Amino acid sequence: MEESGSSTMDEAYDSNMDEVVVVPDCSKDLKPVVGQKFKSLDFCFAFYDVYARAVGFDTRKSQMRKTDGIITWYNVVCNREGSKKSSEDDQANARSGFSIKRRRLSKRCGCKASISFKFFSDGGVSGYTVEEFNEVHNHYMVGTEHQQFMSINRKLDDVHHQFILDCSKANIGPTLTFNVLKEILGGFQLVGCNVGDIRNASRDIKAYVHGIDVQMVLDDMARKKEMSEAFTYEYEVNASNQLVALFWCDGLMKRNYHMFGDIVAFDTTYNTNRYCMIFAPFTGKDNHGRPVTFAAGLVSNEKTGAFAWLFRHFVQCMGVAPKMIVTDQDLGMRSAIEEILVGTRHRWCMWHIMHKLANKVPGRLLRDEDFKKEFNACVWSDLLEPDEFEEEWNGVLERYDLEDHGWLKTLYDYRQLWIPAYFRDFPMGSMIRTTSISESENSFYKKFLKPRNNIAEFYLNFNQAVDFQRNSRTKLDYQDATALPILATALPFEKHASTLYTDSMFKKIQEEIVEGNDRCRVLDFSSADMVDTYKLGDSLRNSYFVRHDKSDESYSCDCKLFVRQGYLCSHIFFLFRNNEVKKIPDDYCASRWLKTPLAKAVHGHVDETLPTQSFVDERQNVSKQGISLFYGFLRRFETDIDVLRAFVGGLEELGNSLQAGTPLTSVSEKRRMIEQFYGMERPEVVEVHPPDVVKTKGHASSSASRLISKREKAIKDATRPLRRCKACDELCHHDSRNCPMLKELEMENELRKGKRKC
Repeated sequence: MEESGSSTMDEAYDSNMDEVVVVPDCSKDLKPVVGQKFKSLDFCFAFYDVYARAVGFDTRKSQMRKTDGIITWYNVVCNREGSKKSSEDDQANARSGFSIKRRRLSKRCGCKASISFKFFSDGGVSGYTVEEFNEVHNHYMVGTEHQQFMSINRKLDDVHHQFILDCSKANIGPTLTFNVLKEILGGFQLVGCNVGDIRNASRDIKAYVHGIDVQMVLDDMARKKEMSEAFTYEYEVNASNQLVALFWCDGLMKRNYHMFGDIVAFDTTYNTNRYCMIFAPFTGKDNHGRPVTFAAGLVSNEKTGAFAWLFRHFVQCMGVAPKMIVTDQDLGMRSAIEEILVGTRHRWCMWHIMHKLANKVPGRLLRDEDFKKEFNACVWSDLLEPDEFEEEWNGVLERYDLEDHGWLKTLYDYRQLWIPAYFRDFPMGSMIRTTSISESENSFYKKFLKPRNNIAEFYLNFNQAVDFQRNSRTKLDYQDATALPILATALPFEKHASTLYTDSMFKKIQEEIVEGNDRCRVLDFSSADMVDTYKLGDSLRNSYFVRHDKSDESYSCDCKLFVRQGYLCSHIFFLFRNNEVKKIPDDYCASRWLKTPLAKAVHGHVDETLPTQSFVDERQNVSKQGISLFYGFLRRFETDIDVLRAFVGGLEELGNSLQAGTPLTSVSEKRRMIEQFYGMERPEVVEVHPPDVVKTKGHASSSASRLISKREKAIKDATRPLRRCKACDELCHHDSRNCPMLKELEMENELRKGKRKC
């Protein structure tokens, strides 16, 4: 005899000891009786589940009959009823080491235990009665220590669902969700589910919005537009009413653009939704030098028309175009910029160009450190003038015999679009010379966005990413307002700079001040017509002419750091020290790097009606406040069992009083919780449908038809473990099928055969 919970079992064996006969023993109140009546099938199932849980077996709904839409009969069996369908092939599969198909175990052993319920209607009263009840099993009941794994004991209640939804919002996967839930509830036995149940619940969240995710997002954007005129969204559909393009921007994004949107990076290398629509954020740098999102779009192709549509709505939304836009070398993007952003300077991302260098130039040069040093010094330098760059470029190509290299010729023809020398006189021209800020944004968004997200999930996670970004900036603003800077010198203008600039920028300015104070020296001096001209040398053995116009107390330097980056260079700070300047002149303080209360808009006046912080739902605030109070009370009184019992009893009483009269069904409650997760209501009418999966330029990266470059192959081989080749007996990345030694032997044999024939 074996015990299972509070129940016992009578076990007997037949004469051959082949079959187990088990009749579970439990309280008479729990055991079903033929003729027993219930109000509904739900009560029938609940009663039988209580019995099964008490004695230790799982149930499964098996068969049913319907008449005129009414279920007249229902049969529920032990979940070990029946047998595995492919049992005849299992032995052959096992003998082959499960090479035919994967190993799958089954619990089914032909158990006959079951119960059937029959519909009745008598005198206007209807319900269900127990028609047959077979309590004999042909297997042992599940032991107490294993009952937590039974399906009947794994039910996701409101606590589970809410916790899973919260973890999904935070991009926490099923396994980690289960581990945290286990710690909160007090152990594996008390979790009430497994990782698979949590994974299935997450699947249900996705399935809930299948086919309506786009409409949900558009309805939510329309609601935000009603609440705030500053919110802007535009979309485009095809002939089948499928989404092909979407653009959106909230009020705080607009404010940030007018404050910091002089130079914008536009990158379309993101692929973060299940439809493979291209995510195209407009990104810049804030006054802390951190990425800031100005707007975002989704497009279904990378043609000129799609980009022109995005740029057109971006300019209409902001009211003014950026001064410069940094992109990759996409021709469609370039045509769209020429068409829409007429007065905007276009710059190619240098990183994308230099990344291709390894595949374009001869391999011998990639191993030549002198070539790489000279080429990088020529291309990346901010200090060369255009004519100096052209001289350096031609010299490098001549020395390394690259004058006729086609790719380098093409780059030289378009040098005005990417070489820093041609942006030296452009305001803030060196602030963003690559889309690296977009690349860092890409890495940032990957923490929040997943490639298999539907549009509703994508939109939800994007908003969370932007909130995280904004919170980080607010934290930096707080540090600027409260933290005291560490000064490196006793110069008064350094202290003045610490009160003006954000800390991240002040550190760079401080380096220039220290460089000017300790390492700059005067090489030559001249004065004429109220203008003093200094020739200064620095620690890098560079020399620059610095001019001080005494008529208006203005300063300029040939290194042009102030023009390129927006803060003064070490050479001018050297003159400040010599001229005993106490404060940085106002002409050099009108910078985008000032602390937030002092920062000035790069696009002129900022509409004061634009919001200064993200919109917060009041319901969410109250809900989070309730959760905080609940956990705070538990932590405070967790050692007093009497107080905890009174607390739980009070919550149950309050819950029953709130639910009295209008109890929510499980379906409507589940719908409410999922809508709360998305923050969007399920639409009654679907006018805009999700797009088909689109194919972009990089779509073939996951296809076997894509040709892999030598560089990619080398990187892939470097990550693979070595194995011993049976042909050459070497540890390598090949085997006897593709051994180079064997190929050489085969070629030699063929040559010998050819000579013999001759």
